Amino acid sequence: MTTYAEFKKIIDLQIAHSKRLDKLHDSGIDFVELFSQTDIIIDLLWSQILTEHGEDWLDWYLYEKDGISGKPKKHMTADNDGQEICKDLRGTYNYLMENKYFKN
Repeated sequence: MTTYAEFKKIIDLQIAHSKRLDKLHDSGIDFVELFSQTDIIIDLLWSQILTEHGEDWLDWYLYEKDGISGKPKKHMTADNDGQEICKDLRGTYNYLMENKYFKN
């Protein structure tokens, strides 16, 4: 089972990697294709940790809500029975845990 501290450390490393790529891109250097295999590896590793639905929620948080930037979009919301879920990283982790989206 993944603890929140482990989960946060992994996501923080993904965020740092994304920010470095963004800075290089802003400087006119595009390394996105060079690191595309890294993204595939990360996705494969998450598929070993999370169920399919868990991966979907993590991807939503990281890429649609833009958690990968380190500053998730506040206007992007998801709810379950009227209660906001995946509001922040802790909320995303809690939602994944509560719904047993981590594989044993």
